[in-house]
Amino acid sequence: MDRQPLVLVVEQNLHYLELLNSYCKILKLPCICAKQGIKALILAQTHQPDLILLDPDLADLSGFQVIHYLKHNERTMPIPILGMITSIREQDGNSLLFAGADRYISKPFHLHELKVAINCYFTHLKFSNSL
Repeated sequence: MDRQPLVLVVEQNLHYLELLNSYCKILKLPCICAKQGIKALILAQTHQPDLILLDPDLADLSGFQVIHYLKHNERTMPIPILGMITSIREQDGNSLLFAGADRYISKPFHLHELKVAINCYFTHLKFSNSL
């Protein structure tokens, strides 16, 4: 039996962290959460998530630094990273891609938008059309 994909959510804003956690529950995706970049790096190393949702605005390390460390580490290099940017800072999207993120999504976003973005990585999952 295949294991359930694991998502690492890295977000310092408590509102978005709780929202993303509840979205993952609705999508039946187990997730682990970090509010700081250092903790995200430790969780990525120890848990080997299948996808990382990353906000570039973190207190201790920038999301760009987190991407740099993840993409220069053999264990975490293959983990896809979906950046989450605020819509008023669209230039961050291209910067995230240049740093090594695979895609980005603009905040605020709705469950359906997140589902579509996640589905690119987990195409084998069957999501309900009612979500």
